[in-house]
Amino acid sequence: MALDDRSTMDLLRGSRITAYTIGALSLIAGIVLLVWPDRTTVVVARVLGILFVVVGFGQIVEAVTTHRQGNYWGLLLLRGVVNLGFGLALLFWPDVTVNVVVWLIGLNLVITGLLGVIVSFQVPKEMGRSAMVVQAIITIVVGALIMLWPSATLAVVAVLAGVVLILMGLVLLASGY
Repeated sequence: MALDDRSTMDLLRGSRITAYTIGALSLIAGIVLLVWPDRTTVVVARVLGILFVVVGFGQIVEAVTTHRQGNYWGLLLLRGVVNLGFGLALLFWPDVTVNVVVWLIGLNLVITGLLGVIVSFQVPKEMGRSAMVVQAIITIVVGALIMLWPSATLAVVAVLAGVVLILMGLVLLASGY
């Protein structure tokens, strides 16, 4: 196998500098998440907001300037407007927007759980109906808890992500990848 045929992952695995850099950044990000979970959420929301504004603006410009054949160019324009609007909401109202997104995730889980209960009664008992019902009920409960306490959900996710980042950073720093 020639050296030029190596994949990007092979190159990254062989680079101690990359491993140490990713490890150090992961460790720092994890510590920041543990020390300032509320502020970190706002920063991440604003960075994502900038990303969505840039992407949305680009999609709007592309839709308007190309006027693609067919009647779907309006949908491309709508996609850009939605992304731009979501980005602006994240930039100017990060706390509210993040809480709404978390609440929508909870709502999605509740709806998914309800549909799971309905579908489970279409499954024969011997095919695992009871396991499907239990899973659906757990999904409903988790979704309801997320909807009731979106801020607490964000705090728990921030702490868990911080711990994972710290562990990953320590492993990368110790092993050199």
